[in-house]
Amino acid sequence: MAGDQKAIDVQLDPDLAPVSREMLHEQIYNQMKRNLMMGRFVPGQKLPLRGLAQSLGTSLMPVRDALQRLESVGCVVSAANRTMMVPEFSAKQLGDICTLRIILEGAAAEQAAVHRSEKELEILLSYVEEIEKSTEQDDVDLFLEANYHFHMQVAEMSKISFIKNILEPLWMHIGPSVRRTVPNQALFFISARRHRDVYDAIVSRDGGAAAEAMRMDILEGTNF
Repeated sequence: MAGDQKAIDVQLDPDLAPVSREMLHEQIYNQMKRNLMMGRFVPGQKLPLRGLAQSLGTSLMPVRDALQRLESVGCVVSAANRTMMVPEFSAKQLGDICTLRIILEGAAAEQAAVHRSEKELEILLSYVEEIEKSTEQDDVDLFLEANYHFHMQVAEMSKISFIKNILEPLWMHIGPSVRRTVPNQALFFISARRHRDVYDAIVSRDGGAAAEAMRMDILEGTNF
């Protein structure tokens, strides 16, 4: 099935800074994972081994290891010529990811309203403001980064054990597709409002409203 997918050459500017030799394999894996979750790659984009190794300033082996780990959880696939690429998911698959995110992140928002601290609220507000700033400046990269950090912060505030470990693979699957939808100006403004709604509900300790605002944010983003 993966071999039938058509690879797409896309020139982006992923955040691939050189890494130190210490724990090299894990650092490269984490960088690749983060770039997927933050939408710095797009569906169908080829991930050439040598090009990635050059960007990361390392040898082929740790990059190959990272790609194989990502392939094992379906976050990258092998194209017909054995080049790794970002998978393209069907509408049903994206809808299923949406359903899982609503269940998990809705529960996280509800619990965050109960367990949040003032310091955590300050951090969450900073991401809300960055999302609003990205809307004003039409800055897709700023939006993607702030959006990712906002959702992970809500998950952390929930104090639900293992939730970030469960959410990360879902975000690695959905992140590349988010980049395709975000340039829509209407989605920019809707998303900014929904994130503010989630924040306000958590501040008010209204778990039900926080879960509903999170549900609407995820659902509207998927519909676009």
